[in-house]
Amino acid sequence: MSKGSSKKGLKIFLFMLLAVIAVLGVIFFAKAKSENDADEMFTMATNAERVEFLNEQGWIVKPDPISKEEVTVPSEFNDVYADYVALQQSQGFDLEKYKGKPVSVITYQVLNYPDHPENVTATMMICDDRLIGGDISLAGDDGFTQPLISAKTQTYLASDGVTEE
Repeated sequence: MSKGSSKKGLKIFLFMLLAVIAVLGVIFFAKAKSENDADEMFTMATNAERVEFLNEQGWIVKPDPISKEEVTVPSEFNDVYADYVALQQSQGFDLEKYKGKPVSVITYQVLNYPDHPENVTATMMICDDRLIGGDISLAGDDGFTQPLISAKTQTYLASDGVTEE
């Protein structure tokens, strides 16, 4: 093999190696995005789309919201809000990206929560017609706050939308 052939072979090898690294990088970042950016997954501009989404999560809600208000995500998260941010992160939402931004907070009455026929709410945080966070909650002494996104949907998102039948 001549010296020119070995240089050409080395260049081809390096080019192929860079191509493989680039492809792996794209796959890695695409997977990371799908696991961490639920807010990119759920676009809903209308009330009907929001109610349909809640129904898909297993929640039957009154179709008209209890409330809709415009709030600003705090620029700094206190301890209470940090816990809420952690709940959102468990669902793939990243409220850090929305610090200081205005969002709509829309609340619906949940009609089918087990053992609590009243006072359970579904709260959705919407920014630019995208769901950026939310929860199911019950206020009061025996209250709770839990993820809005069902475990089934979270499993689906984590698997890049591939489900086993």
